[in-house]
Amino acid sequence: MAITRRAPIAYSLRRTLAFAVLALAVFGLAMGGHASARAAAATGLRTQGPAAEKAFDESGVSTGTGDDFTAAQWRSIYNAGFKLFITDPIEWSSECSDGYCTDPVNTCTVDSAAVAQIQDASNAGLDYAVYTRNPNCLTAAITGLSWSLQAHLSFAILDIETDPSVPPSPALISGVTALGQTPVFYSYQSAWFTITNNTKAYDSYPLQNGQVPNWNVSFPAAHPSGFPKLISMPYPYGGWSGHDADIEQQQCCTDVAGIDNPSDQVDLDAVNASWLSHLPHQNISRKSDPVRRSARPESVQATDRGPAAPPAES
Repeated sequence: MAITRRAPIAYSLRRTLAFAVLALAVFGLAMGGHASARAAAATGLRTQGPAAEKAFDESGVSTGTGDDFTAAQWRSIYNAGFKLFITDPIEWSSECSDGYCTDPVNTCTVDSAAVAQIQDASNAGLDYAVYTRNPNCLTAAITGLSWSLQAHLSFAILDIETDPSVPPSPALISGVTALGQTPVFYSYQSAWFTITNNTKAYDSYPLQNGQVPNWNVSFPAAHPSGFPKLISMPYPYGGWSGHDADIEQQQCCTDVAGIDNPSDQVDLDAVNASWLSHLPHQNISRKSDPVRRSARPESVQATDRGPAAPPAES
């Protein structure tokens, strides 16, 4: 009787299964590799900063140490791609006790020359914002602007620094919001730690992070590589980290738009482009930008708001 030989079939089946397992393993590795690549790409996207716009801050007019920019120079600044101008329109001696602002002074006198510079910046097409070294003077800086300038003020900055060490408070915030403006904090890690004990109570508010690497450089300091480019916060604090800062103060003591005059030196800021474009108050002179025009609700286009009460002196 002949014996049926089944071994070859079993071998064939085992070989087929082996190939199948091998194929699945290779497929799995391939898919895993793609998944890893996708994960790496996603991580890279998360660590890459948001698109940024050029901005600068200067208080030379307010402190009496700077020259006014001419109308032609403001046009050059705009043509160089700068979108935002930030300045302190309060006379220094009426908000600070000395050149270092060791103690706050709460007289808060508006400097008409500084307000005129804001108007010139607006006429040239720039957005603009105000800050005061003494946060107690911020509401005076806002109400010291014309109604039209107030209506299109992008935001107002509460400056939290060790000189004069005025701490943040709900009252300071409400003083800004009561005037229909967007409050933004300015600080840096050591100041925030010292003044607030690193409170995280304000991390829902926008931040201008002071991250100038060296304040002792000679004019004109080199512009940051790739400017404007937002980078991850080097020293997190207050609940802000990564790319939480919508404004990064990245360089001091430099020129703007080739205006190479030490009396006109500025600090350079990179600003989150999306955040800036969606603020409720936008410069009406930018007629060619429909996104900016549509971002302004009708309620803030009116310029007939009555005067606000001045801040109480403390």
